Parts: sequence; structure tokens; C-alpha cells
Amino acid sequence: MASKENQWNKPSINKEDDDAFLYAMLLSTSHILPMVLNAAIELNVFDIIASRANVDGYMSTSEIASQLPTKNPDAPSLLDRMLRLLASHSLLTSSIHTCEDGRVERLYGLSPAAKFYVQNEDGGYLGSLALLSFPRKAAEVWFHLKDAILEEGNLFKNVYGISCFQYFGADPTLNTLFNKAMADLSGITMKKVLETYKGFEGVSLVVDVAGGTGATLNTIISKYPSIKGINFDLPHVIKQVSSYPASDVQETSPPYRRWGMGVFWSWSIPKDVFLVKYSRFVFVYIGLVRARSNFIYAGIEHVGGDMYESVPRGDAIMIKVICHNWSDGHCIKLLKNCNKALQQNGKVIIIDYLMLEAVESSDAAKYVSTLDNNMLVNLGGKERTEKEFKALSKSSGFSAFHVICHVYNVLGVIELHK
Repeated sequence: MASKENQWNKPSINKEDDDAFLYAMLLSTSHILPMVLNAAIELNVFDIIASRANVDGYMSTSEIASQLPTKNPDAPSLLDRMLRLLASHSLLTSSIHTCEDGRVERLYGLSPAAKFYVQNEDGGYLGSLALLSFPRKAAEVWFHLKDAILEEGNLFKNVYGISCFQYFGADPTLNTLFNKAMADLSGITMKKVLETYKGFEGVSLVVDVAGGTGATLNTIISKYPSIKGINFDLPHVIKQVSSYPASDVQETSPPYRRWGMGVFWSWSIPKDVFLVKYSRFVFVYIGLVRARSNFIYAGIEHVGGDMYESVPRGDAIMIKVICHNWSDGHCIKLLKNCNKALQQNGKVIIIDYLMLEAVESSDAAKYVSTLDNNMLVNLGGKERTEKEFKALSKSSGFSAFHVICHVYNVLGVIELHK
């Protein structure tokens, strides 16, 4: 009879079955990774490593724990268990260090993906989006996902009695987190769009539909100073825009609107607030976020109205990550209004997520499909394929449809012409 050791070391006869089992097990416990990531963000781990790592870029968990407000003697070993999981998913790098007493400890550094969880004045932060992924108060709706198949109507409203935007807007803490997450994500993607898309060259007047404070337009005009912008949003949103100097603030959110992604307010935060205890940013913002309202950017006119009634005229009308919040009917109504407002040789610029026709297992395909299910649960909208956007374009009276470029392999920049 073979020994137990030989049995243990004997290769599996069916590796494919083993791999399938392990994959299924990982999916069954997949909720743990984002919760560990959230804890690492709340503990400020990524910022600690970024600011205090040694010349090799690594820190031990004892060194990291020494920067935390804890007297727990087990903190380093507990932290190691969390960071080991993050490293196994390439969110951190890891190396082995042998101590003078013979002990072996793991050291941790930042991976390329980890830089998006380090806060800095240049933006590029996704920590707020990670924290938003599991809002405790609004998580109940996901346990009713099957009801979206079995019953009619908007799932979120069926569960809570009000829309997602209304729910988030009624909770200042959740609303602040939501707005910051959307603004942080928008800042990253718009910077990349301007690196890739050259369609603003030669444009004189850009209308940004559901543009909030005008921060996106300001980013465009900063690169193309000859452009004049019209920031178009609901009247109560535009009314909040004040003359506070843009140089002294950094936008944190689009506003509430039934059109887009923000909720109830459009807020801006002084830059120095970002330097205050990152791991407690939600609580800091609650106290300070209303101290300074919005501001007026040079070269931008703020116009209030309803995009389902009319849109200001321009030679370029931009709709950025708005369509996926809404049904096809709503999108067609909006695009028809854009068509009417567009100058003859102008163009509508849609920046939105693009679904692939065929199912793929790439990270890009997984992300867009994940967002699609998020729209299903929370807003009743959906992500669309290129063909579906083309159909919306045709139904809205446009004669030309072009996907000009892709950003991060998930966002498409689309031009529509009369």
C-alpha cells in the first residue's frame, strides 16, 4: 500500500476538474476580497506604504501597524493575513525577509494597480469607488436580485420604496461617498479620454449635458483654451454654482440630477482637506463639505433646463456616462433633442461604456458586465453594445455613427453626425 505521503504528492488524474473546483470555490467566497480591500483602504494601508516604505518600496506589517491608532499586539500578524490576500490578487507586491533571530516575515509594496488606491492631489483615486461597492445601508437590494427576473418594475424602488438617487440623497454620509466616488472615477477617465481623443480640436462651442459644476468642461478647456463651454444641468443645480475661485478648490462630485450620476448636491472640497487623515475621509467631508459650494470656471456659461425638453445649441454636444443610467426610450428622447440643437456640421460626442457582442473573460468584459448588473439593480438602465448605440443613433435621426476610440478598453468615444 502506498504511504500517505506518496498519496498526497501524487499528481491529480484530472487537473481540469481540480481547476474547475477551485474556480467555483473562489467564486463562492468572492465577497471576501472586496471586504478586505475596503478594510485596507479604511486603515490607510496603501497611503502608509506609499509614504513610508523603505528604499526598496517595501514595509513589514509591524512597520505598517506602528502607523495605525492601535495597541493590539496581534495587529501585525492579522494585517499580514489581509495583505497576503491582496498580494495574491496583485494588489500588492510581496517579498520574504529573514530577520536576525531567524524569523521569516513578509514585506509588502505597491503594485501598479495599487497606485489607484493612493490618494494624491493629482487625482487618480479609486478607493472611494471600492468603499461604495458595499454600502451597508443600501446592500439589501442585492439580496432581491432574483426578483428583478420574477417581478416587474425598478428593483431598487420595489425594495426601498424610492429611487436610488432619492435614497442616496437622503443619507448625507452615503451621498458624500457616492459623489466622491463618481468624481474620482470621472477624473481618471476624462484625463485618459483627452490623451486619446482629438475630436475637440477645431471645436468652438461645447455643450456638456448634465455637466454638474462644469469640471469636465474645464478639463477640456484647459487643453483647448479657444473652446467656449455651456454647462447644462437642472436649474437647481446651476443655481448652486457660485463664484468661489476654481484655483482654491478641487471638485468632488457631479450634482444630483435625474439625468446623471450625482445625488442632490454638487460639492467641492478645498485641496487641503485631502491631506487630512485619509482613512477617515468620509467623516472629514461630512463636516467640511458644505463650507464651500461650487465655482465658476473661466470660459464656461452655466445654463439650467431639462434635457428631455430641449438642449442648448452648440457645434459639439457631449453626453458623458449618462446613457447607461436610462432606458432606450429616454436615450432616444435625449438624442433627438441633441439632434435639434446641433449645428449642421456639428457632432454629438457620447462617452460611455461599451459592451462586447460576444461574451469574453477579459478584465474589460468582466467590468462592463458587472456595471451592467449594477444598472439592472440600482437604476434600471443598462450598458450597451456598439450596435445598440448605433440603433439609438438611427432612431434619433442621425445619419452618421462612428466609434472613434476606446479608453481603458471599456469606454467608447462615439461621434454622431446629422
